[in-house]
Amino acid sequence: MPRDVPSLHSEAAAWERDIEYFCARCGAPVTRGRWEMAINGGFEHVFFNPAGMVFRVQCFKEAPGAIALGAASGQFTWFRGYLWRLCSCRACDLHLGWRYEGPDQPRIFFGLIRDSLTTQAPGRSRPG
Repeated sequence: MPRDVPSLHSEAAAWERDIEYFCARCGAPVTRGRWEMAINGGFEHVFFNPAGMVFRVQCFKEAPGAIALGAASGQFTWFRGYLWRLCSCRACDLHLGWRYEGPDQPRIFFGLIRDSLTTQAPGRSRPG
């Protein structure tokens, strides 16, 4: 289960709270709640890849802490009309998800794996 990642049900809630998302491995900043966006009718999707691995993915307009790797591919894309590239954390190379590129709006967005994100800022402990 993802660590400390809330499920947001509306773009207004994401903006209102402007949650900061960090890499679950190293704590580097990745994205913010105000950049969360609905794609194909939802902010969050559950997909499986050809190997049968299941991913819970949240969609974001921007993810400055993620870097896209390799050539874009349309093979087994989860978003029709979009090519994807793997994304990893700029700081530690953890696989964060995918960067999607397409001809329609939005031309670019990120599908980030919930298990690879946390809202727990580095160095801060949870109230207990």
